[in-house]
Amino acid sequence: MYTHELLVVDRSVRPNSKSMSIVRTSVGIDEVRILFDDPEWLEFPVTITFASEQDTVTRAIVLSEIQDSQYVAEAHATIPWEVLDENGSVRVTLQGTDSQGRHIVTAKGSPLSVVEAGDIVAGDAPSEAPTVDQWQQAYADAMAAVNQAAALVSTLQGRLDAMVSDAASSLDDEIASLHAPATSESLGQVKVGAGLDISESGELAVTAVTGITSEQSAQLANLAALAYYCFDTEFDQTTGELLGTAKAKASALPLATVSSAGAVMPDGQTVIVDRYGLISSRISNEDFERIVSEVVSRLSE
Repeated sequence: MYTHELLVVDRSVRPNSKSMSIVRTSVGIDEVRILFDDPEWLEFPVTITFASEQDTVTRAIVLSEIQDSQYVAEAHATIPWEVLDENGSVRVTLQGTDSQGRHIVTAKGSPLSVVEAGDIVAGDAPSEAPTVDQWQQAYADAMAAVNQAAALVSTLQGRLDAMVSDAASSLDDEIASLHAPATSESLGQVKVGAGLDISESGELAVTAVTGITSEQSAQLANLAALAYYCFDTEFDQTTGELLGTAKAKASALPLATVSSAGAVMPDGQTVIVDRYGLISSRISNEDFERIVSEVVSRLSE
């Protein structure tokens, strides 16, 4: 199918192809593509009329809206056989009448021409049944609806393509962000390392302890308990380090007996301890000699 392009500008039909010639007796292999410059044409059921010196054929066409172009709509129509059986110019007219009686039509113009065919070797020139005139005023509203539907489909397709493109771009960005490695400040992907395992359901489990053992953990707990029960301790509030003021708790020391060493408490009367830890006796010589004598006596019994 060879396409000859026509322009409808300021309601005039103008040729817009290198060749606007058609070989006589051609059948069904030439068409026209019509581009419209004004949206007013979308408001009508439009027909195209091809006319030679002897024949006139009118056909209904469907307009489709065009996006991102200096033209607002386009339509296609096959050139009828009746106007191609004689040499000469072919007039083309676009017109439309709506249900309210408004009528739009292009100026007279002959953008196409028919030239003689070459010699036919065998048989007669091809022929075809006459083209049926499809124009009927009764279905004007139906044709207008077809035009609107075609324009809507074209617009919707463009919007859908843009939406799909935007969604694909957004998904690509989202997927790329999810493929980034996780950090301490942001979410991301992680890789299961040594001592860990992950099931098909995504459950993460520890398979090996890479830090201290359970025995070492128990030893640390025992040391902490020992420090708590046996020492009075203080820690630096900033660093958490142990201060040098640790002291053994008196409650942790054994009491002295006659047969075993241990902690004793001076009575503060006969025996005293000064601030330097020096222990001394406060009894008189007479009392001291009496106590010694009594102790010796009891030990000799």
